[in-house]
Amino acid sequence: MGQYWRCVNLDKKEFIDPHALDSGAKLAEQLGTYPGVGSALIILCAAMPEVRGGGDLDLDENWHGPERSGGPPGPMPDDYPAIAHSTIGRWAGDRIAFVGDYAKDSDLAPQFRASSIYQLCKDREYKDVSVDVCRVIEHELCGKFTEDGWEDVK
Repeated sequence: MGQYWRCVNLDKKEFIDPHALDSGAKLAEQLGTYPGVGSALIILCAAMPEVRGGGDLDLDENWHGPERSGGPPGPMPDDYPAIAHSTIGRWAGDRIAFVGDYAKDSDLAPQFRASSIYQLCKDREYKDVSVDVCRVIEHELCGKFTEDGWEDVK
């Protein structure tokens, strides 16, 4: 059967649901899914929450112009800037871990009680930030998560 994994923010008590990103929950499935958890981690951890130059993620402006797609900017919903500001860089500097449903407390420092984290995510005692991460990915990559998987928007 295998072990199922969630990427969690230990400091904020938040997580990414790989299924929301059209991925399976096993590590190999998450590794092979694009866009997926890897893209989510770039948005949450690596990106700075402010624009510093060309190629950064959109916050207030819609830069989906010629430098990205060769055409005019794509659609930018009215609520997108608020989502972008609350999501991009949200986990920067925090302690992040992949925790499996077979985790043992000894997998992480004792104060985290690693064996309970996966269930805490299922019980929604950790906050699921997947929906907002998906919105940022959809905007940045000009695509859409659908029931049939990732779909490029032409």
